[in-house]
Amino acid sequence: MKTFILFTLLNFSFGLLFSQQEGPNIVFDNLQHDFGTIKEEAGRANYRFVFSNTGSQPLVVTRVQTSCGCASSNYTRQPVATGGKGFVDVSYDPAGRPGPFAKTITVYSNGINPTTVLTIKGTVTPKPRTIEDDYPRLMGDLRLQNNHFSFMNVLNTETSTSEIPVVNVGENSLIIGFDKLPPYLKIEVIPSELKPNEKGVLKAVLDASKVDDYGFIVHRTAILLNGEKPQNSLLSATAVIKEDFSKLSPKELANAPKIQFNNTDYDFKTVKSGEVVSHEFEFTNEGKRPLIIRKVKTGCGCTASTPPTESIKPGDKSTIKVSFNTRNRSGRQTQYIDVFCNDPNQSEIKLKIGGVVEKE
Repeated sequence: MKTFILFTLLNFSFGLLFSQQEGPNIVFDNLQHDFGTIKEEAGRANYRFVFSNTGSQPLVVTRVQTSCGCASSNYTRQPVATGGKGFVDVSYDPAGRPGPFAKTITVYSNGINPTTVLTIKGTVTPKPRTIEDDYPRLMGDLRLQNNHFSFMNVLNTETSTSEIPVVNVGENSLIIGFDKLPPYLKIEVIPSELKPNEKGVLKAVLDASKVDDYGFIVHRTAILLNGEKPQNSLLSATAVIKEDFSKLSPKELANAPKIQFNNTDYDFKTVKSGEVVSHEFEFTNEGKRPLIIRKVKTGCGCTASTPPTESIKPGDKSTIKVSFNTRNRSGRQTQYIDVFCNDPNQSEIKLKIGGVVEKE
């Protein structure tokens, strides 16, 4: 009997010693919360995860990390004593996030198991769309889906169309006009007169055959409502004009000009701020027809280029001179120069000039 009592006491002592060495232990009441269905316009949905420290030492939550910026958290930052409770608050912002969601929250602590993953889920029903949502741009009493006609890539023998949906949100009819359109751009208003609450379309047609330019072009025009300019009235139209070589015969392609640069990248190493760096990019016409440089376009006002003014005969060489003014600049600098020519296999070439500019 004495032996049994002694054995029991020893087991109890060892168990007590072991439990004291266990350390802190975090146990959550639940690891997942389902918000169910929530409305997008209702704002943030909140839930509190509660945990207990079932260990033998104080528990400290060191940090909480969410799986995306849409779920934010607040948590108990003071040590939680043995048998005490703490919390991790989670909030989910449904704005702009319609549909089902499932997000994780990782809780880091000094517990025996240092990480615990919590989960929130649910479904967001989208808010009813308004006129402001569908037509966010406002010009006077006219709302537009956007203020930009985008024509993308257009061959110089083609026409291209772009549209902007509009709606009249005023109490009077609107007759829409445009200020100073270039010859290559026409804009039709459908219908020609917009009644109150009536929807319509601004239909722009770009005739690239009338554009005396290559590469990226942009034009800005002011909209007129009943002959007057409203606030924020500017519309923009952009396109990339490319030369059309599709009608060239196989023989014409074989005899076409061919541009070949000695190099397209110039490194000026290191210069002092304020210096003007110049370089001549040399090229040869390796084709069988005269080479014409259509256009040389610099990346910004800090570079200048001098394109050849005459066509380059087969076998002849020429140069494109580029200068870069480093005034008010420092650190690694890179500038690009776009060259457009009548080589059907390489009608656009990008030159690069760069280096390091040291402050004076």
